[in-house]
Amino acid sequence: MDQITDEKRDLRFEHQHDAIYASLDRISTWMIYGHLSFTDEFQRDEIVRLKKFHLLIRDLAKRFTGSRDLDAIGWFLKQEGQWSGKRFHFHFAITKDNLEHTTPETVCRYLNKQWQKIGKSVCEIRPWDETKTAKGIWYLTQNEETPLHHSRYFHGEFCHWKMSTLLRTRILEIANRTENYEK
Repeated sequence: MDQITDEKRDLRFEHQHDAIYASLDRISTWMIYGHLSFTDEFQRDEIVRLKKFHLLIRDLAKRFTGSRDLDAIGWFLKQEGQWSGKRFHFHFAITKDNLEHTTPETVCRYLNKQWQKIGKSVCEIRPWDETKTAKGIWYLTQNEETPLHHSRYFHGEFCHWKMSTLLRTRILEIANRTENYEK
């Protein structure tokens, strides 16, 4: 069951995070956590960075689901960085949805190999550690201290994030089950 009881959730930081924290914290099927960096030539171009991430996810979907559909995989993406100072990079998490016939280690190896081709930059991609779920979700949804630059793609003034349609659907299913359970 996807529902996580409140005593297992880390509520200490809920006011320092984007509101999506509470929804992501209820997902129990996280599989992969990753960090993608970009070379200097892509620091000023958000569209190119996004295209690289989308290509990575489409390659993953093709490899393990047979379809290059960006929404065939459950993923959450956070962009960090600012025009001055902090370099742009991505943090992301992937759920087990449609990846049930493989292992986290296999997916990590595949993503690492693909990022070397696509991003030609440093990445760290590893299996999700269920003992650190609260910390992982906390990090993915943490607000920056100052407003971020305007983005046409990402949500949030203080936390730039985006998720797949599959993940959004999963969140709605959990919310509906919780609502029906409470009635």
